[in-house]
Amino acid sequence: MSIRQCRLRAFLICLFAIVSISAQAFEIDKIKSDDSIEKIAKRNLYRVQKKYGDDLLEYSKEIKKWNPQITNWIHPPKNQLIYVDYPYNAYLSGSTWTPQLPIEDVSTEFNRSFSLSAFYANSFGSYTEKTNNQNVSSGQNFPITLGLGMSSGDDEKKHFLVSSLYWAQSSKGSITNSDSTTSTMAIPAEIGGNLYYQYFFPQSQFGLYSGYDFEKLNTFNTQEILIGSKLKNISNQIHYGTLGFVKGFSLWDFKMNVKASISKTVSSQSSLETPLSGIKYILYYTYKPEGIFSLNAFYKHHSLSGNTKLAVDRYGFSLGILVF
Repeated sequence: MSIRQCRLRAFLICLFAIVSISAQAFEIDKIKSDDSIEKIAKRNLYRVQKKYGDDLLEYSKEIKKWNPQITNWIHPPKNQLIYVDYPYNAYLSGSTWTPQLPIEDVSTEFNRSFSLSAFYANSFGSYTEKTNNQNVSSGQNFPITLGLGMSSGDDEKKHFLVSSLYWAQSSKGSITNSDSTTSTMAIPAEIGGNLYYQYFFPQSQFGLYSGYDFEKLNTFNTQEILIGSKLKNISNQIHYGTLGFVKGFSLWDFKMNVKASISKTVSSQSSLETPLSGIKYILYYTYKPEGIFSLNAFYKHHSLSGNTKLAVDRYGFSLGILVF
């Protein structure tokens, strides 16, 4: 199995694990301003009719047991998320623990009809190209990436349009061929953006999205370098179709999101060589402390073919701020 196949396999295993964890469906409700335990039980009894019939008293007792964080059921806290069906892991025998649900935070982008955010990122990239039975390695680091993200949803906060744009300034790129000769040159800035439709399940904080990605990706004239030509930059404009998911969750008091996507090229143009085609996949992690800031880490992989077979691995960190 090749290194590229191993990376793809590892990504798919990680993706499957996250989806499997997310797939454990909990029935969740949100407390309204005038709610009581009786109103909550009546509103959700249809979910558990087979088990409890019309026994509201027994069902109310179970709701209280499943949500020990609520101590005042006469005036329960508004916007508090609660379990309204058996919440424990069916795969762990005798398990009586499940994550405590928070009061819904209306400051997050998933609970707002419109949000705009800005971010700064720093990333490190390694490139491997295979041509004529030779492997050529190169590197491009991006110490400054600036971008904007936008999310617009309906009143039910289920249907969203999600978009982002970024500009990335590279440090000098370097390329090393099979005889260990290294060359460097200045690299133009890269730009990119996307536009997705996302369907979001507010109670489980899980969403699926699909749409369009664009990026301007810089590579080198690798085949010409191997025969002694001068190092040149190649500008590639690549268009993708994308499918992905996002999962929001809390671990103790830490609010986090995990996003993963896979993209397939639909068209591309190159300034010098055969246009690139293939796939890219991204794994993205976000930690949201209290307030308007977020801390992010991401891994992006490209597997593309043109005049050469190109594999790109990029790791990065970013700081985001919710503008409004």
